[in-house]
Amino acid sequence: MLIEIEHWSGAGNRFVIVDNRQISINSQWNILVNSLCKRKNLPDAEGLLVLLEINKNNSTCKYDFYNPDGSTGIMCGNGARCAVRHANLADNVHLHDIELILNGCSYRAKLFDNDRVALELPLYEELRFIDSWIYVNVGSHHIVIDARSIIQSIDEFRQFDIIKFANENLNSYREKTKIPNLNLNLAYLDDIDQSMIYLRTYENGVYDETQACGTGAVSTAVGFWKKNIIKNTIIHLMPKSQRLLTVHLKLDHNQESILEMILEGDA
Repeated sequence: MLIEIEHWSGAGNRFVIVDNRQISINSQWNILVNSLCKRKNLPDAEGLLVLLEINKNNSTCKYDFYNPDGSTGIMCGNGARCAVRHANLADNVHLHDIELILNGCSYRAKLFDNDRVALELPLYEELRFIDSWIYVNVGSHHIVIDARSIIQSIDEFRQFDIIKFANENLNSYREKTKIPNLNLNLAYLDDIDQSMIYLRTYENGVYDETQACGTGAVSTAVGFWKKNIIKNTIIHLMPKSQRLLTVHLKLDHNQESILEMILEGDA
């Protein structure tokens, strides 16, 4: 069987998308995903999105997401944004009020004319301060490390061996959180220019550093705000891809508690 795939990027996070409305493959995607993510003339994709259904009348689209290792059921922020843009191009879904159902969970999104997608996420499910780092569950599990505790400059941050660091330390983080499928984020806030958080992410399911991570960006923004490292509610994050992600935090009327997070970036 020939399976037609599309190659997509959300802020540099690489995906392949399959329109399954006509193919009707039901239970083999976890087996097929690894080979579909292997690409001859391009870097390997970091996830698979499978389109299941589009209802143009109520601007609803339904996708499933798979990691390259076949695992599924998690939230993927940049993949979700690509799905929204893909649905618009595939069936002209309404631009400004789209419901995305990803792995069975519902999200609202808006699409802008310059290929940027803003995705609304519900409040994080759990946040814990552990030692000097932060654990956040935003539909996928992240630890956020303030890289200034181990790195002295932005140049050192860019050259840091995050894969070695993850291999040496992830088991310790797993034991302390009791969460096996952790993603690891190193976040660097320049003391001179505090308008940008630089972010590098090692992703579970990919088992490598990715070019960007949407839920990692949201987790970092939430964690840094809760820890009072930053005070802004519009937070700019620069991933390895050098393609900007922005997280908008909606607060209660006392400006003390986060009610909602919005992830914005290109797709």
